[in-house]
Amino acid sequence: MRYTPTPLEEAILNAHNFGDSLASVFIINNLVEKNISLRLEKIQTPICGHLEERKSIVTEIRNNDQKLAAVAQLQETNLGICT
Repeated sequence: MRYTPTPLEEAILNAHNFGDSLASVFIINNLVEKNISLRLEKIQTPICGHLEERKSIVTEIRNNDQKLAAVAQLQETNLGICT
């Protein structure tokens, strides 16, 4: 016998999925905004005498880019998009 969820159970699951999606969008948006501000900071930071500071900025940008790439790859897998 196959279980069929009630309309209320389906609505609860949909609400949870919606909440999860909103949280994901918020995190992705924060990563994108952080990268934008880091790139501006990197441009404004002089190379001479601030090499360690620029290195840490570039490292953080790369880490954020890797996180965003992982999210994009998961989306491609979930949606069946082939690149």
